[in-house]
Amino acid sequence: MRKFGPPKGKETLIQFLLKYKFQFIVSSVAGIFYNTVIVLGPIFLGKLIDAAAGDRAELVLLSALYFVGVTIFFQFARFIKRWYMRDQFNHVACDLRQTLLDRILGHNLPELEKETVGDLMSRTVGDITLVVDTVMSTINEGWDTWLLMLSYFAVLLYMDWEITLLASLLVPGTLLLAHMMRNVLYRYSLNARQSASVAQTGLQRYLSAISVLRLFGREESEKSTIMDAYEQQVKWNIKQILLQQSLLPVYALIAGLGVVIVIGMGGENVRTGMWTVGTFNAYMVMFIAFSGRTRVAAKVFNRWHGAKASWQRIKEKMALGKNEGIVVTDNYILSTIDQLKVSHLNFSYGSKEVLKDICFEAKAGEIVGITGAVGSGKSTLINALLGQYPYEGDIFIQSNQLRDISAAQRNKLIGYSGHEQFLFSMSIEENILLGLKLKTPDFEDTLATTALIEDIERFDDGLMTGVGEKGLKVSGGQRQRLSMARAIYKKPAILLLDDPFSALDIATEQRIIKRLKEDFKNQIVILSSHRLSAFENVDKILVLEKGSILEAGSHDQLMGKRGLYYEIYQAQKFMKEGNVNE
Repeated sequence: MRKFGPPKGKETLIQFLLKYKFQFIVSSVAGIFYNTVIVLGPIFLGKLIDAAAGDRAELVLLSALYFVGVTIFFQFARFIKRWYMRDQFNHVACDLRQTLLDRILGHNLPELEKETVGDLMSRTVGDITLVVDTVMSTINEGWDTWLLMLSYFAVLLYMDWEITLLASLLVPGTLLLAHMMRNVLYRYSLNARQSASVAQTGLQRYLSAISVLRLFGREESEKSTIMDAYEQQVKWNIKQILLQQSLLPVYALIAGLGVVIVIGMGGENVRTGMWTVGTFNAYMVMFIAFSGRTRVAAKVFNRWHGAKASWQRIKEKMALGKNEGIVVTDNYILSTIDQLKVSHLNFSYGSKEVLKDICFEAKAGEIVGITGAVGSGKSTLINALLGQYPYEGDIFIQSNQLRDISAAQRNKLIGYSGHEQFLFSMSIEENILLGLKLKTPDFEDTLATTALIEDIERFDDGLMTGVGEKGLKVSGGQRQRLSMARAIYKKPAILLLDDPFSALDIATEQRIIKRLKEDFKNQIVILSSHRLSAFENVDKILVLEKGSILEAGSHDQLMGKRGLYYEIYQAQKFMKEGNVNE
């Protein structure tokens, strides 16, 4: 299977094209044959006309065979040229999309949060399609227009250089006019593509939140916003198309004026006997084809100027460098992780400081609980430990600073399940494996750890049950446990769980924590939760308040201090007992 991706070296559009040299060479050679041999068609057609006029049956048959043979040859060359050219550009389109996707996924989370799905889809699909089609058309016309015009022009000069030069005087005017329109077409195309991004973003948001919009009666309002964006896109597209289409008759008029000269001077050559009727016909056919191709060349110029706007939008997202990080072997990282040390950690979202001077340590086999009031910084601390946001201070995994570890190593090292679980529109099994091809014996253990076995047995299709878009076909508790199973199954050295039990009953919660203590004896588990019943059996608890650690210790130690943890625990215990009495 061919691996798609960027070319080696500098990632310019030329390099993407040259990655497939074989297809380019074959299509180029076929294009040269097609656009040089094609001139023999009108020549043999002229000889056929002269032979027919002279009533020479043998010569008529021979000329007809030559004409048919030449036509078959250059049409076969045309087929080969188009086949390999289309193959090359299909691969180039895949490479561009793969590279753009890699760059987008290479963003850190603060950068990604500034993007919209609709805009990225518009660039990945619409802009790349426009660029690839335009470049393919340009290269195709490089053979079918420029080489063809050169071939015809050379033969026309040979047949009569005076008529050819006089009739071709206005041909460069079409190309000059097309060049003069470049800035206007670029602006129209850029505005059209930007409007398409806005419309795509609105449509994606509308479809994602359709149930909420219906509940609040906001369908028409959102729909009108999307339609406004589509109207802007249509307006700029119409301007672009009208300008291009209005120029085509001008191109045709300028290029076609030479035909009048050919008819006048060529007709005189026939009258004086310098040309036969067949020669005049061959010259006329070739000149019309020659002058007509100038209109195509000008059209390609116009299309290229429009596609430049799309290429600019693609380059904006491909310009980001890769975060290579330090080189750490998998075996070293995964076999020796026994300590996590956080020292003087500060964390901000933009100018808003959220975490201040966080310090703690965790060892392999420990479960560290994080709790606090709403807005105290629990989820933010988990996010900082993921290493996907910039932070100040130190987060050491063994002796390695987290920010210096490559993204690929972090993915293997850290498992995460957040309070906003995302499930793909796939089966239960596919959501847990998430790209891993084979199930290992740990798969059943993972289902047992997350208390999913009984739930799966109740589904008619078992592990093959589809969960629907974003997990809509399963309950909130099942979504949480599926997300947790996905994080647990890859056996990370550090498991981060952000409020994973909010939709579960306390019995299931205790069952999962017990299994985590048994299964993760050589790993570190960081558990964030507002429900303190989850912390009765953990090794260490951090109590956050306004982004700082207010209290730290075991459950028994914190209960003995009778501080904030004690107050929250007692309040939750009272609420639980009150619900039971009711």
